[in-house]
Amino acid sequence: MNLSNSRLPGALAAVTLWSTNAYAAELALDRMSVGWLLTVQYGAATTVLLAVGSVHRPRGSSGTPKARTILSEVGQLGPTALVVGVVGLTGTTFLQYVAFATAPIVAANVLAYGWPLLAAIWIAATRRSRHALLSACFAVLGFGGVALIFTSPSRAADAGGGSDVTLGYLAALGSATCMAVYTIAAGRVTAHPSALLVPATVVGAALATMLTVASASDPPSAAGALAAAYIGVGPMAAGYALWTHAMAGGGAERLAPLGYATPLLSTVILLFAGAPSTAGTLTGVGLVLGCSLGVLALERQVSPGAKQSARPAHQRDG
Repeated sequence: MNLSNSRLPGALAAVTLWSTNAYAAELALDRMSVGWLLTVQYGAATTVLLAVGSVHRPRGSSGTPKARTILSEVGQLGPTALVVGVVGLTGTTFLQYVAFATAPIVAANVLAYGWPLLAAIWIAATRRSRHALLSACFAVLGFGGVALIFTSPSRAADAGGGSDVTLGYLAALGSATCMAVYTIAAGRVTAHPSALLVPATVVGAALATMLTVASASDPPSAAGALAAAYIGVGPMAAGYALWTHAMAGGGAERLAPLGYATPLLSTVILLFAGAPSTAGTLTGVGLVLGCSLGVLALERQVSPGAKQSARPAHQRDG
């Protein structure tokens, strides 16, 4: 219980920041190419994470020079931690923005942020508890809501149909898969969030720069660059750092269901901003909301003893 309470504000803050991501992306993509958007975004995130990491001192390293703390931790990361960071941040974001640029943004947004459904199914497959199975049932129903959104008549009308739309939805599904893997795996990596995420943002910045050069697109406007910088500083750097901290030490099992709020809040923002919607879209969003509340209700019913027994042995004994 204390673990959940101590990490809850960070998880809620991450969800709030992520909820603004799709709207900011829509504003930016109206003013710049996806390559430029990713380049500015990753560049801003790298700068912020390095700045935060420069004042973070690893435990027991009070004599370490400030400028070297984050670099020393990055150098100590193992291959698994590096892969987790790159898959979670670089993979999730790249695929998400490909989806935003090529598919109707409301539907692409809901699918890209549908990773809690995948996480719930994974937990059910590995834990095999009654609680996990019930959560998986809600997750399956939630995917029914997503299906309603994708089969809405506005899907083809908004994007004009064609292979680009299919590519966009496949990219959104891939983004959700990457984020589900990151949420589950990040809690098993004992590293400061900045150390885990900096290599991923550097890789992302390099790939985005190559994409921008290859596409030879025009430089962004000031408004577009500002929106892209906000995405990098807020949803990416701050959001991922807060979420990584919240998921550590067993937090994923207790707090990951809060991620259900992200597609709902971000969809509401898009709809209020004038994004097209249909009765099918609204019905699907309502179904996802109901399933999300069901998962959260199940989480609250788990007794402290059950939560304790669900933790790995080395965490219970420590």
